[in-house]
Amino acid sequence: MSIDLGDVEATPARSARPLRIAAVLLAATLAIGAGARFGGRTAVAAGAATGAVARTIAAPPAGPVRFSGTLEGGAVLPARDRSVRIELLLAADAPARTGAARRPTDLVVVLDRSGSMAGEKLERARAAVHALIAGLGPLDRFALVTYSDGADLAIPLQAASQRAHWTAAVDRIFASGGTALSSGLDLALDSIDATRDAGRVPRVVLISDGLANQGDPSREGLVARAGRAARGEYALSTVGVGADFDEGLMAALADAGTGNFHFLADAAGLERVLSAEFATARETVATGLRVSIEPAPGVRVADAAGYPIVHEAGRASFTPGSLFAGQERRIWVTLDVPADARGEIELGRFALEYAAGGERHRIALPEAPRVTAVADESRYFASLDTAAWERSVVVDQYNALRRKVAAAVKDGRERDALADIQKYRADVAAKNARVQSPQVAQQLGEAAKLEERMEAAASGAAPMEQMETKQLRALGYVLGRPGSRK
Repeated sequence: MSIDLGDVEATPARSARPLRIAAVLLAATLAIGAGARFGGRTAVAAGAATGAVARTIAAPPAGPVRFSGTLEGGAVLPARDRSVRIELLLAADAPARTGAARRPTDLVVVLDRSGSMAGEKLERARAAVHALIAGLGPLDRFALVTYSDGADLAIPLQAASQRAHWTAAVDRIFASGGTALSSGLDLALDSIDATRDAGRVPRVVLISDGLANQGDPSREGLVARAGRAARGEYALSTVGVGADFDEGLMAALADAGTGNFHFLADAAGLERVLSAEFATARETVATGLRVSIEPAPGVRVADAAGYPIVHEAGRASFTPGSLFAGQERRIWVTLDVPADARGEIELGRFALEYAAGGERHRIALPEAPRVTAVADESRYFASLDTAAWERSVVVDQYNALRRKVAAAVKDGRERDALADIQKYRADVAAKNARVQSPQVAQQLGEAAKLEERMEAAASGAAPMEQMETKQLRALGYVLGRPGSRK
């Protein structure tokens, strides 16, 4: 999922400064991890304040994709905190190593033309589609689906050589009626499936500024439709524009479709988003990514950077989408160990499946990551690798809090959100009193500002606006999933 931080900073002034700080935090977080090495079977990265090392277990090299895992530390205090976190790296070789040419793409844009899109929004949308069409290569294909009370195939899926006939079709789009999002999805996915070519990379981009209110508006039905893209091993990305769309639904559709969620404060960023989605598709080297975890007895997979987790037949799995050439994605996975655990604990087996070159591939970590259950706090803190723990807090834990708080506020549970922030601050501050990380201290300052804002919202003095919760949730996704987009 993704969000354009520049567009977020252009939204109401009350929340602009915290969002700028979040962007700085992202840069610092990425810098923290820049020195880790992932070239061999195992690697270590030296800790800072604690002197501990984080051991990286890497799958043997095979094909264009690399896969490894790095624990935040070597111990756990199960009587106090059962959570263990591991940072997974999913990376594709750079273009020079893969030798892959740009792949022909089937790009389908699904454009909301309901009444609320009238005026500047639709004008900018038309301009963005025109710019996208102009950038298509001779082997690319394009389709445009529009939807309001129903759905129309404004431009059938056809080769870019036909683009001279598309200008008028785009210019004829007008805004009226409701939002039959389900009809738009059905028509777009049917267009892909009816003309599927194994040598091409399909990608669907859904744009909306409002709530589904025609056709099948149910969350279950819409998410099930988005899942068709995942089963077909291609991506469905979503773009929410303005303050009136359902960010929870649009994020869920992108997750179900293994694509990106983009939040734009206004339609000015549409051209940039469509360009990035097109570039991602044409540079794709691996699709249908699936991380599979076989947890050891008593161990539970609790979270994977917010991706939906499927628990089935003793395994947990999630599908983060695709990889373009040179992409490095980092996904934190949280596992809970038994409260009565003793001694060394095997966490489980980790594997990555993907499609490339017309075949399915599977690579796995050669051994199961392990931690030691301890009762002594000194042993726990001595086991922490400072850099890995900083990334765990700043990248994973704080952005999980952002997503949780945004969802609670949307449901009208501001006091629950406030309690979550307070607990988070207390827990992290207690640990950082021992670790003394400047990056975590800076992030705790940002959390204090979020708590202050939530106190005002919970008291009724200053309720959170829709745009604020959208910003918060979207930041939680993109900053919590480093490398997930161009």
